[in-house]
Amino acid sequence: PSKLSQSKPIYEVFKGWKCDIREISNYNDLPYECKKYIEFVENQIGIPIKIISNGPSRQSIIYR
Repeated sequence: PSKLSQSKPIYEVFKGWKCDIREISNYNDLPYECKKYIEFVENQIGIPIKIISNGPSRQSIIYR
């Protein structure tokens, strides 16, 4: 058997946020829980996240 078939997923659980972030345009204004999630992903992939989409429109972007 391959190593992949023997592997098991590791789940991380995060506290969510219950506010609408679509109007936020500054990273520092995001809810604490949202920033913690983004920072976790950055640490896992080893690459800084510079652009965050926070809504359905093309203008719904936060640049870091």
